[in-house]
Amino acid sequence: MSENVNIDIPAGEMNATVDKRGLQKYVTEIELLLQNIRNGAGPALVMGALSTRRPWTQFVATENFKPPASLPRLTRRFYRNVEYFQANYLIVFLGLFAYCLITSPLLLIAMVASFFGYRKLTSGPNTLKIGNWELSKTQQYGVAAGCSMALCWLAGAGAVLFWVLGATVTVVALHASFFDAETLPVAEDQFPIIEQV
Repeated sequence: MSENVNIDIPAGEMNATVDKRGLQKYVTEIELLLQNIRNGAGPALVMGALSTRRPWTQFVATENFKPPASLPRLTRRFYRNVEYFQANYLIVFLGLFAYCLITSPLLLIAMVASFFGYRKLTSGPNTLKIGNWELSKTQQYGVAAGCSMALCWLAGAGAVLFWVLGATVTVVALHASFFDAETLPVAEDQFPIIEQV
């Protein structure tokens, strides 16, 4: 009655496209972003993101700030605003970061010293001889990273980092939660937000 059936599946790659929603969509996009940054496309990605900046008059229009009617509407509003104003939020982050560097001159000196140290290291020889030791390029980068981390720790970079991240998350969360997404123009590939009764 029962027969063994062998099915040969050709070797290859199967791609199943799954439409990810909500938080999983953003996690996937962040993973892709980090992969592109590791491949050296960081500056081009930042400039591309900044080119989609929305007008500041629309971003800070106080007549559009309203509390959400319900929790599901808050969630949709939050995701829509983060997607629509992502370049503006990036500029807010960069502005807070610049403010921290300007108000903390020791940290600014540490960042500039680290930058020029790495620039010198990339243009230097592949092996460096110090006394009886010979350091490969990887070891040189390791020493430079250790020195940079020590400089940043002495300059108080940890506190600045947490301040900048905390302030950015607070500003973005408040703006994205209270800015009324129904006033935004509807993109061609999106359905308008439907009022729940």
